[in-house]
Amino acid sequence: MYFSDALALLCAIVIFLFGMELLCTGLEELSQGYTQTLLSRAGDSMWRAVLFGTVVTALVQSSSAVTSVIVGLAACGMLSPRQSAGLIAGANLGTCSTAFFVHFGLRTVQPDFLHGILPLLVLSALLPLLLRRRCPAVLAAGAGLLALLTGMVRMQDALAQLSGSPLLIELLSACHTPLTGFFAGIVATAVLQSSSACIAILQASAASGVLSIGSVVPIILGQNIGTCSTALLASVRAGHTARRTALLHLQFNLLGAAAVFPVLLVLPAVCPQLLAQPADSGAIAWVHLLCNLAAALVFLPLAAHQEAQAHRTA
Repeated sequence: MYFSDALALLCAIVIFLFGMELLCTGLEELSQGYTQTLLSRAGDSMWRAVLFGTVVTALVQSSSAVTSVIVGLAACGMLSPRQSAGLIAGANLGTCSTAFFVHFGLRTVQPDFLHGILPLLVLSALLPLLLRRRCPAVLAAGAGLLALLTGMVRMQDALAQLSGSPLLIELLSACHTPLTGFFAGIVATAVLQSSSACIAILQASAASGVLSIGSVVPIILGQNIGTCSTALLASVRAGHTARRTALLHLQFNLLGAAAVFPVLLVLPAVCPQLLAQPADSGAIAWVHLLCNLAAALVFLPLAAHQEAQAHRTA
C-alpha cells in the first residue's frame, strides 16, 4: 500500500517539476528582451533597483534565472554594486510571489477538475510539441500552470495517504529541529536548483497537517541559502565582479537566517502557541515573505553602508 502511494507521490512531483519548468520557460520567452533591459535600467537608487528586481522576478517566476542575469550584467559592467545589491534584494522578494500564486491557484481552480483524468490527457496531447520546443510561449506557460497545479493536488493526495507511514513520520520528525530543518532546506534546494519548487512542495506537504510553523521556518531559511548555488555556479568563470555579485546573493540570505534564527529561539518561551500551530499553504507563503523581508531590512542598510565606506576609501 505504501509503495503504490510513494510511487504516486513520485509521479506527482515529476508532473509538478515539469510544470514549474514549463511555466518559467514560457514566461521567460514572453519577457525575452525585456528582462535584461529592465534590470539594466534600474537606476542609481537602491530602492528603485529593489522594485525592479521584485517586479521582474514576479513576472518571470524564477529568482535563479533573474539572479543569473544580474550576475551576467554585473560581469559586463552594466550594473554598479548599489544596483546589484538592490536587484538581488528585489529578486529574493519577488520569488515570494510563487508561493502566493500556488496558494491562490489551488483555492481558485476547481479541485475536481485537477483530480480527474482530463488534465493528464491535455498534457499528453501537448507533450510532443512541448518537448520539441515548438509550442508558443503562451501555450507553454498555460500548460506549465496546468501541470503545476495538477502535480500539487496529486502530491497532496499522495501525502494524505502516506501520512501514517512510519518512514514519512520519521523523516518529518527529523526536520522538526531547527538545525536539521535548516540543512534539509539547503540540500533539497541545491539539488532541485529552485527555491520556488521546494517551497511549493513544502506547501503540498503541509496539506497533510504534519508540519507546524516552527518547523517550516528553518526549512525556508535553508531553502533561501540553497538557491544561491545557481548564482555561485554562474559566477565561477565570470570574473571578480560577477563573483562579488553572487556572494551578495549569499550574503542576503545568510543575513536573513542570522536575523530570524534568534527570534525562532526566543519565541517558544514568549509565545509557544504561535510556533506550534499547523502550517497550511497560505501560512507558508506568508512565512516565506516575512523571512525575506527581514533579510532585506538587514541587508540593504548594510550594503549602503559598505558602498559608502568604499567611496570614502577611494
